[in-house]
Order: sequence, then structure tokens, then C-alpha cells
Amino acid sequence: MVKNYKMNKLIYLSCFSVLTILSACSDKNSDENVVLDSDKAEHTIDTSKTPVNEETKFKFDFAIANIPSPVSSINDMTNFGVPYSSNYLIDVKKPNGVNEFDKALLLGAYNIDMAYAMANDMGQDVLKFMKAIMMKSNELGLVSAVDQMIGKRAEKNISNKDSLFRILDEIFTKSDSYLRTNERVYTASSIFAGSWIESLYLNCRITSDVTNTEPYLKEKGYKQIWDQRFYLKNLSDLLNDYNNKKECADLNNRIKEILAEITLIKDPKEFKENNFKSISEKIYSLRASILK
Repeated sequence: MVKNYKMNKLIYLSCFSVLTILSACSDKNSDENVVLDSDKAEHTIDTSKTPVNEETKFKFDFAIANIPSPVSSINDMTNFGVPYSSNYLIDVKKPNGVNEFDKALLLGAYNIDMAYAMANDMGQDVLKFMKAIMMKSNELGLVSAVDQMIGKRAEKNISNKDSLFRILDEIFTKSDSYLRTNERVYTASSIFAGSWIESLYLNCRITSDVTNTEPYLKEKGYKQIWDQRFYLKNLSDLLNDYNNKKECADLNNRIKEILAEITLIKDPKEFKENNFKSISEKIYSLRASILK
């Protein structure tokens, strides 16, 4: 009961903060904590359209429809008994994201870090990542989309006391609608990839910190990684359609390496510590590459 109360309180505060940020954005508020004005934020709004064919759109829809919510995976990890650590999370104060592809990857990763903070009732970190998400959305020209997806959802959530994670699922499953309407499936796919990379990263970090006295939890973490082979295949197939873009092809090649290593393990019971060490190191390296 106490946990539910805390979660509902966090829901209210988080949603209120999102609405405040959105209001600040529309009013061009110069608050130092919510910086979206032309003097402090890098505006790289790109309204150009990337033509996509129906097959690519289908692959995107298929990948989204057949993937478990990354938020649910993060929520499961809170039961591993590993204390929350902000050291796992991206340092949003560091400048990163050179082009639209990099910024989209980071936006996806920020969503996952915010989910991790939400799952652990860490309100200050939730607000920090909400602000970072708004700034990155602004750089990508998605502020109006975020307003539609989060703002209205937040209002509904406040009145219905709905689960906080439903807001995040709105971001993961419905942001593509705006992007596809504007023929920016490449950006949507990049955001999706960033979310999935960060989710895998947190899975590995948390699993590695499980104590030796609870080996069954490590095995659970191993199985969660092993279960990703199907979903990573869908993600890789989607990114294949953009192999003419070097940045995406390089990322996808690294995803394929991870996928190939996981796929070699035919049964989750065969997933051992040495497999985890090898796979997790590749995931850490991949994640580090998007923070360059």
C-alpha cells in the first residue's frame, strides 16, 4: 500500500513536471534548469523527409508490435535485489549527439534511464531525464510530438491515477506515428535502437552486480539477455534497410555480432558466466559508442 502511494505521488509529480516543461518550452522560459531557448540549446530542427517504402514501415511496425516493453524489462530488474545506482545512467550534462542519428539514439537511451529511475522511485533523476528528453526532442524537432504524446497522457494519468509506466509505453509505441507521418522512420528506428541498447546495457550492469548468494537471479538475468535474440533480429532487419547510411550500418554490424553470439546458445541453461562476460563486454562497448 505504501509503495502504491509512493508511486502515485511520483506519477503526479512527474506528470506535473512534464506539463511545466512543456509550458516553459512554449513560453520560451529561460529557467536555467529547463533550458530550451536559443541562447542555451542547440536547435538542429530538421523538417526534411526521408522517403520510406511500405516494406520498411511494415518492419518497423512488426518490430514494435512484437517486442516486450523495455519498461517492463526495467521493472523486472528492480526485483533483482541490486541497489539503485545513478552511476549506471548517462551523464546528461556531457555534450553528446553530433547529428540527428546520434541524437535519436540518445533520446531512446534517455527514455530507458528515466524508466529505471521511475521504477526505483528516484524523483530527482526522473526529472533530470525528463528535462534531457525535452531538450533532445527539441533538437530533433519533436517538441510538438512530445506535447501531444506526453502532455495529454499526463493530464489523463493525473485524473485516473494510472500507472506511470503507461506514459513511457506511450513514448515507445506511439512516437513512431508522428515520425512516420512526417516520413522520418529512420529517426524513429534510431530512437528505438537507442532504447534497446540502453535496456540491454542496464540488464548487464544489474545482472553483474547480483550477489553470489543469489545465483538464480544471475540466471534470470542471463535468460533475459538470451530472450533478446528474436527481438534483436527484428531490430537488425529493420536497420538493414538503412545500410546505405554508414552510421547505421556500423551500428547494425555491432548489433549483429551480439545477436550471433546469443544465437549460438541453443538453450538458456547453457548460458554461463563466460557467455555473459563476452556478450556484456560487447554491449558495454556498443553503448559507449553512442555516447561519444
